[in-house]
Amino acid sequence: MGTWLSAITILSLTGGVYEDGLAVLFYSVVPWFFGAFLLAAVSRRLYAYNVVTVPELFRQRYQSPALQVVYGGIILVIYVCYLVTQYKGFGTVAAALFDIPYPVAVLMVYLFVLYTTFGGYRSVLRTDAFNLILLLVSLTVLLVLVVSQAGGFSSLYAQAGAMTGSDPSKSLLSLFNSRYTPLISMSMFWGWGLGLAANPQYMVRVLAARSPRSALWTVLGSLILLSYLYFALIHLGLGARVLVPQAPAVSSSDEILVHLMNNELYSGWSGFFLFAVIGACVSTANSQLLLIASSFSYDMVRTLSPKPISQRRVLTLGRLAVFGGGTVSMLLALNPPEFTLSYGGNVWGAVSILLFPATFGTLLFRFVTRRGVWASIVVGGLSIVILYPAYYSGWFHIHPALPGVLLSTAALFAGSAWERREEAS
Repeated sequence: MGTWLSAITILSLTGGVYEDGLAVLFYSVVPWFFGAFLLAAVSRRLYAYNVVTVPELFRQRYQSPALQVVYGGIILVIYVCYLVTQYKGFGTVAAALFDIPYPVAVLMVYLFVLYTTFGGYRSVLRTDAFNLILLLVSLTVLLVLVVSQAGGFSSLYAQAGAMTGSDPSKSLLSLFNSRYTPLISMSMFWGWGLGLAANPQYMVRVLAARSPRSALWTVLGSLILLSYLYFALIHLGLGARVLVPQAPAVSSSDEILVHLMNNELYSGWSGFFLFAVIGACVSTANSQLLLIASSFSYDMVRTLSPKPISQRRVLTLGRLAVFGGGTVSMLLALNPPEFTLSYGGNVWGAVSILLFPATFGTLLFRFVTRRGVWASIVVGGLSIVILYPAYYSGWFHIHPALPGVLLSTAALFAGSAWERREEAS
């Protein structure tokens, strides 16, 4: 729960609901839940492998240290890019809360996240547990306050149904509009949904469970709580729009709720929302830094070293990776993406293309081979290089993760069939 709820969830989702109403749900929330159910479906199979990291799964299954190294590098790059969203979220809130420049606020979260992550897995779990409690209390208080000011749920929906978002022809209660068309929203499943299902950030929690049953309930139990928290966030966005119909003059959707809670909707309880965002940013960022650490020290250096490396040495290298990866992300966050919901979907789309076919193919099908996984990596990488620029150039209007996943999956099966045929002959 702590690692799931992030700045994107709280800031971009609520800001998106404020601007476009329920149309944002099929773009983000619905794919997230589909992805989580896919992860739950393979949790027992994943837990059955005696591995510490997801890249180690490929080494154990295919007897290929090179695959472990390559996937370690892929995960390292992906999370350095994704950490930018957490720094931006914290920086945006801290700048408003303490009335300090955004770069100084980003430096604050950089130092705090490094401090908590150096404590290792137990430190991250404890801070995640604290931040989850903070989130539950904060969002519950704010939900009651905003909905009561709007006159209750029935009044809130009646007023929201009479209002329009960015598309003047669609009300805030419409499930699709001109910005979030059915095609765009459905194709986003291949980015957010499959990216979440194959995401090492969540899979490592499954690997850390005490039993196969706990591995399954690690996902399902989180979904029960997440359903309530998403319910609260969605109605915070709708309620804020009903109470403040005129959108504030901010530079991006991510800043809408921060501005409203600190100005038009300001009360003695506003700090609950701001501190909830800070907690979500920290609890997600430190988990992602741990993955950067394990990818570098355990999957890459330890595997490539000609001599055995002690556990103490691995931990030292991991801390260096935390410092290096956190620093690079912090520098990137000084010029952050405008809308982190879209940016995060693009990063998770890369996870979908490079990890989903290979990981789920490895867990579910015996006929998948090492050559098939390599083919999936190569074709998936080329798909990202070609499809993402084409998408941003306006050549097509579906998320590039959709054709990218199809191409990398076809390469996985074709490469595996080729190797099987050679072995048979």
